[in-house]
Formats: sequence, structure tokens, C-alpha cells
Amino acid sequence: MNYRIETKEAFRIIGVSAPLDKEIESNFMVVPKMWQEASVNGTIQKLAGMMDTPLMGLLGVSACNDEEQWKYFIAVSSTKTSNEFEEYTVPASTWAIFSGTGTNQSIQELEQRIIKEWLPTSGYEYANAPDIEVYLNPDPQNAQYEVWIPVAKKKA
Repeated sequence: MNYRIETKEAFRIIGVSAPLDKEIESNFMVVPKMWQEASVNGTIQKLAGMMDTPLMGLLGVSACNDEEQWKYFIAVSSTKTSNEFEEYTVPASTWAIFSGTGTNQSIQELEQRIIKEWLPTSGYEYANAPDIEVYLNPDPQNAQYEVWIPVAKKKA
């Protein structure tokens, strides 16, 4: 699996969110339905028009930490404000970034491979920051995307 390691300062996103279940499998139903609704009701188009800072692309952000309710955001990186959208600050972190292409289903397969195959042998462990999906070309049949996994060097 091709990847790169990048350290990034904290950045602000705006978008819509839904609660995530700690039972991961049930989220594989919630998240696609959320994307479908955002596509149909114009949310994605509105967000795309507000994107003005890197990360450029439509973002799927899984904010799952110990202190707060787990949430999934459909968002963009932006300095703009809107009463219509929720704000969230992604903390500064080091990321393992994996690129992929294919259908929107293939992004879930890539995420599972990263966790099951790459992470255990990588010398890294999960850090306390969100997972991020970056949709560079959102065409559902020919998507181009990146998966950002927060990592820290394993302590020996």
C-alpha cells in the first residue's frame, strides 16, 4: 500500500454531522445514507462553494474520541461561517495518508486494509484524532480519494 506521512496543524471544518455508534458495523449503514441525503438536498453543493483552505476536497470526518459523542461529518475545510453548518476543529496531528481510486465502496475496503494489514506492522499506532476521507473527485463510479489516519510512532 502506497502512503505518505504528513504532519499538519489544526484546521477548521464546517459541515453537517450525525452521531456514530460505538458498534462500528452499524455505521456502514448510517454514513452512506447521510451522503445520499446530502447529495440530494443540495448540502454538498453548498459546502463545495464554501471550501477555501487546504484540505481541498469534500471531507468525511470520523470524530471518535473518548471525551465526546462520536460523530461523522460531511464537511469542507473553510474559514467561512454559516448558521446552516456545524463547525469542528481537527487537532494538529501526524497522518498516514493513503490514496485510492474506484467506487465509493472501495474506500471502505481500503480503510479496513489499512487497519488490518498496514497498521499492525507499520511501527505506528492510532493517535487521538479523527479519521478523514478526502474526496478529490466525488464521482461515485470513478472516485479519487485519500484516507488520512492519525498516527504516532509506537513506543518501544
